Amino acid sequence: MKFEPERSVTRSEALDLMRAHWKPAPELERIPLTQSLGRVTAEDLTSVNTLPVVRSSRFDGIAVRKADFADGLPDPSRWVKGRDFVQADTGDDFPDAFDTVIAVEDVILEGDGVRFREGFRFDPDEVTVAPAGDLVRSGALLVPAHTRLTPELVASLAMGGITEVPVFRPLKIAFLPTGSELIPAGQKPQRGQNIEVNSLLSGYLGRYGAEVQVFSITKDDPAALERTLDQALTAADLILINDGTSRGEEDFNAAMLERRASFFRHGIRAVPGRPAGLSMIDGKPVLNVPGPVGACYLAAYWCLSALTAHYYGLPAPLAPTVTARLTEPMKSPKSFERISRVALAWDGTEFTATPLDWKLDGVPALLYQTDAFVTVPIGVEGYAAGDLVKAELLKAPELISGIPPLV
Repeated sequence: MKFEPERSVTRSEALDLMRAHWKPAPELERIPLTQSLGRVTAEDLTSVNTLPVVRSSRFDGIAVRKADFADGLPDPSRWVKGRDFVQADTGDDFPDAFDTVIAVEDVILEGDGVRFREGFRFDPDEVTVAPAGDLVRSGALLVPAHTRLTPELVASLAMGGITEVPVFRPLKIAFLPTGSELIPAGQKPQRGQNIEVNSLLSGYLGRYGAEVQVFSITKDDPAALERTLDQALTAADLILINDGTSRGEEDFNAAMLERRASFFRHGIRAVPGRPAGLSMIDGKPVLNVPGPVGACYLAAYWCLSALTAHYYGLPAPLAPTVTARLTEPMKSPKSFERISRVALAWDGTEFTATPLDWKLDGVPALLYQTDAFVTVPIGVEGYAAGDLVKAELLKAPELISGIPPLV
């Protein structure tokens, strides 16, 4: 399909359009707390427990009676463990006969006896005992709805007595690789063949909470493509069709979507990946993204991650950024947003960013050298060497050249 600039949209506009047309209502399912890490809550969760049940010690030490210190520091040489004091551990209950705690750093335990360390002063106003409910009270909000559960939040739910968690059913994405030239990964390509690799990106979407079903390769046959699309619409909440987006002789997918969709938009004002298509069919998003691995990854990076978050009622994920100084010029078509891959380095005082080009080093080198994306906005023809730019990190900082370890 021909790229028509007047019908194309920016990345931001594309997401706004898809969110406006797609109103997902994910089903609720209840799962054991032990399986809930990474899932998204479907309801507010409140505590059924009060902890501690009664008051508890704020630190390790011995529990004593304040009354024994009313006339000054007593002589503990005749104290008997269990009668005049007991050991108290952080967070633990202790007998009701005692009402305050002395830290273990201020006492010396000797068998069943105790003595105070030199210089110890008793402060009757020091808060040494946590009241009942100091950690959590029954009815307190533990985790709001539409929250992705982290290890700490799972622990909080356990503390509050939650054993079963209401979560949203995972978003199901159908990935449809298309193209008569494609063969599965692992086979030896012959002349005119290419290896289908983009379905391997499906694991990337798992980090956002999507479950991806990869369909078998569909050849460039209009009837076969229609059948595969129908199967995917039955099986998934969102469909991703790879390839067939542009103006090639066998690029049938974009035309198929335009004919069948209740909403259709072709063309993103961003490179790479500008011939992407957006559509809604039977109330479900159907996206058509280009075949090259870099363009397909970008669709997952900015579009599918945001739509997955929309399904769960979460904000779109944001990449961490650093400010870097360009080592070389970076050109861009003025009417498009250009998303450029860069290699970052730390020179001891600031980050530097070096633009990468697959035409010079090949696709594998481009991919493994990439540390970040730098975006040149629409209307800007590029940046000069020495300009400061914002780089969206794709790697953990410790993997960037020149960064010293923390220890």
